[in-house]
Amino acid sequence: MTTPSIRLLRESFPEAQFTFLTEPPSDQVLRENPYLDEILLFRKSGTLRETLRFFRTIRHHQFDTVIDFFGNPRSALITRFSGAPIRIGFGLRGRSWAYTHPVKISTETTYAAQDKAQLLKPLGISAEDFGLDFFTVEKDQNYAADLFEKMGIKNTDFVVSLSPVSRQPYKVWPAERFALIADWLIKTYNAKVLFLYGPGELHFIDSVRKAMTQTALPDYAVPTLTETLAILNKVDLHLGNDNGPRHFAVAGGTPTLTIFGRPWAANWTPPQQTLHRTLEYDPGCKNKCVYPKCNLECLDGVTVEAVQNELENVMKNIR
Repeated sequence: MTTPSIRLLRESFPEAQFTFLTEPPSDQVLRENPYLDEILLFRKSGTLRETLRFFRTIRHHQFDTVIDFFGNPRSALITRFSGAPIRIGFGLRGRSWAYTHPVKISTETTYAAQDKAQLLKPLGISAEDFGLDFFTVEKDQNYAADLFEKMGIKNTDFVVSLSPVSRQPYKVWPAERFALIADWLIKTYNAKVLFLYGPGELHFIDSVRKAMTQTALPDYAVPTLTETLAILNKVDLHLGNDNGPRHFAVAGGTPTLTIFGRPWAANWTPPQQTLHRTLEYDPGCKNKCVYPKCNLECLDGVTVEAVQNELENVMKNIR
């Protein structure tokens, strides 16, 4: 969600040196980003001595400006310790002391990338383009091409990537419902269903497979994030929960249909477009969520029929 801001900063200050601080494996999303000069990695598991050494490294860079897109207590502390004369972050309670330019948090429901870009206003930058940036290289593209060839996928096949995973229970649509949709796609559209998942997430896929009557494409070794993007660049449609692969598909321009539970879809969906569709159900408590003291009615309220109807609308535009 910060990549549009990175691009805007480079366009506004083409001669500047841009360093991005993140944690692994998120750095994979930025490794091929042409708008960055350097990536710094913070490792939470480091010793106290290593952490202090890292803080000294930040100070040694003598940054002119630091923008805290993350906004948690640790990132606020790093921002303050950087010693940069301009320090920008959201004016969250207990953290404004870290910034020279605390930015008021918007109360409107906005796309997360648009929300992050508000932090550029103290630098005189306004934004209207919030397209996500994620780049592959030739080896990633070759990986995806080889994978499709090994699975026997032809250029004329209709391929749907399916990602029924999430580490957050309030984002996981029931596996048996995904199975019904996968079976329907295979029988109705002769689709090739390709599952996407990350480390430790294969059990989500197993649950869907066991509930299916049709056969999906076989499993394969977990790809890197850029290899996952290369796969998404080759499929015709992506379906799944609100998770990382969905945002990769958005960045790659692949049509998506995403099922939302607790979060509002508008916070995580590019505005004013038709390529990326969402389904959500509000039982009347999404604005005052009491999870985990509920039965996740927001997820249960998204029916198989609703997903099928929305997929049929998607098909009209992509087939």
